[in-house]
Amino acid sequence: MPRSPIAALLTVPLLAGLAACTTAPDAAPAAPPPDRDPDAMHRAVTALPASLLEEFGGCDQLLTYYQANALEEVGPYGIGGGYYYGDDSAVDGDGGDMAAGVAEASRAAPEHSTTNVQEQGVDEPDLIKTDGRIIVTAVNGRVRVVDVASEQVIATVSLPGRQGETHSGELLLNGSTLIVLAQEWGGWVAPTDNRHSAFPPSRTLVTTVDLSDPSAPRTLGSMRLEGSYVAARMIDDTIRLVMRTEPPGLQQTAPTTGTLTAEAEAEQANRDLINASTIDDWIPHVQTLDSQGQSVSTERLVDCDDISRPRDPAGLTTLSVLTFDVGSSNPSPTSATGLVASGSTVYASTDRLVVTTNQWDTMRWGGGDLSWPAQTTTRTDLHTFDISDPSGTTYQASGTVDGFLLSQWAIDEQDGVLRVATTTDPREASQDSESSLIMMREDGDELVVAGRVDGLGVTEQIRAVRYLSPDVAALVTFRQTDPLYLVDTSDATAPRVAGELKIPGYSAYLHPVGTDQLLGVGQDADPKTGETKGLQVSLFDISNLAAPRQTEVLTWADSYSSIEWDHRAFTYWPASGQAFIPVAQYGEEKRDFFSGVLALGVGEGALSQNARISTSAKGHEWGEGALRTVVIGDELWALDYQGLSRFDLDTMTGGWVVDLP
Repeated sequence: MPRSPIAALLTVPLLAGLAACTTAPDAAPAAPPPDRDPDAMHRAVTALPASLLEEFGGCDQLLTYYQANALEEVGPYGIGGGYYYGDDSAVDGDGGDMAAGVAEASRAAPEHSTTNVQEQGVDEPDLIKTDGRIIVTAVNGRVRVVDVASEQVIATVSLPGRQGETHSGELLLNGSTLIVLAQEWGGWVAPTDNRHSAFPPSRTLVTTVDLSDPSAPRTLGSMRLEGSYVAARMIDDTIRLVMRTEPPGLQQTAPTTGTLTAEAEAEQANRDLINASTIDDWIPHVQTLDSQGQSVSTERLVDCDDISRPRDPAGLTTLSVLTFDVGSSNPSPTSATGLVASGSTVYASTDRLVVTTNQWDTMRWGGGDLSWPAQTTTRTDLHTFDISDPSGTTYQASGTVDGFLLSQWAIDEQDGVLRVATTTDPREASQDSESSLIMMREDGDELVVAGRVDGLGVTEQIRAVRYLSPDVAALVTFRQTDPLYLVDTSDATAPRVAGELKIPGYSAYLHPVGTDQLLGVGQDADPKTGETKGLQVSLFDISNLAAPRQTEVLTWADSYSSIEWDHRAFTYWPASGQAFIPVAQYGEEKRDFFSGVLALGVGEGALSQNARISTSAKGHEWGEGALRTVVIGDELWALDYQGLSRFDLDTMTGGWVVDLP
């Protein structure tokens, strides 16, 4: 990517030690450097080049950028809200002499479902993974391996990290290699001389585990990362991990009394601490661990030269995009790139990764503490990265759209063409919200608009998006009724609405069934008030784009499904023509509560309830329904917070089989 010098920024006098790129000393300087002129700092930041993404020329420029933005925000209580405090890592074996009986290698794996993902060939982390012979789960902070045949936990994976503070998050499974994405709760950092960490510490632990013998998993290596992970994607043997890290080493203070003088002194002390900070106080670091969980090395996660900033200030957080090889015994990144931004949405196709950022603190950056910026509509910047090379991630282009995005489902990429669904929500009471579908192409390092459709769902917001093919997109907007739009995107320069259907309620998740049907999961609603009434599953005939039809609709009063906000909770099994919908029902009396799964039959223009099964342990008929469902052979497995249940696909008989406390 071409670099632009930040000449205007560097005209601000640099303080002694500002250019330092080493860790700050433990002790504060005897004479804190003088404060900078806030107006000069503001002018320095706003005078940066106007391109959407710019690299820094090194640690000096990057440090100055962090400090300039922080000085715009600091107050008596600092930035970040303050933070006040008052062995062999392989296995805890539960299998015993069962190991010989498992004989995984000699047992053919039955057909099985996988995580419901957005893009074929791009796997997403989840709470449960299976190869048909074993089920690996990550609930209640622990990673357990369950043998499908015996219905027993045969191993518990012990994660490295601080004992009692490491909790499993999500899993990826590649053949016999398991990748665990875990969170390590930060310990209490003691304040020193009335100084405390500006942000609470956060750690992500990535561990690679060999499951060749599932009854005796073997930890190969781990890395501890400063920050929390936003998203991960796995394509073949390559994982891209997107991390978000708040300044890990920055210290701040607070007033010692309730007087105005104490407030002024604390604010000045906070400004001095920002000015005295070094680059290692701001950027993330990685600690590599060996198979025993012992530290091998600690270094910067991303080099200063590989960190960029978006056009609009987007916070003090560093967003890192990491690449590493699943086959490596040590999960150290093979490449890393970063943005000074918090990052809100991540999408990936097989050759492009898209990260979005939003403008930060629009009131302050609009020209005064109490004024709105010139633009009155939220703006979202999109940054694309080339991930076609398994060994690295290369920045490609950036562009901007008005409005905000619903989720990762609002983005799609095919052959260099980006489709982006947005909703604008103007601040003026006299203006209405509306949605758009925007077509963008990479032109050098810019994403330029090739064509667009505007005016979708005036006064409404997007509730669901599904890109059905390179030529067709489906969008749902909602306020009182559910307009389902089918958009012809075959010509990127002239997309058009091909058909529209308005029905009560809305779909929050859309799933294609064959080539001519679309299944929608969402909420039934009063057509006059828009008040939701309960779970709704609809089947649409979209064989004629100009005239979509709702062929079937089923509703369940006072109910909802986690699919409405987490697509991974949905399972469709084409072999049996069944869709499995986690469901939770609520009511005024205990007898009204239900937690389980709906087994729906999906045929040509037909939708039926085959079964309504409880997936909770006996006496626990409450919760949000099953967390996940998995089909293995001719059986359905359902994961709950406390364990697993198992049912016959034909009769849906079965029940609770494995406790996972």
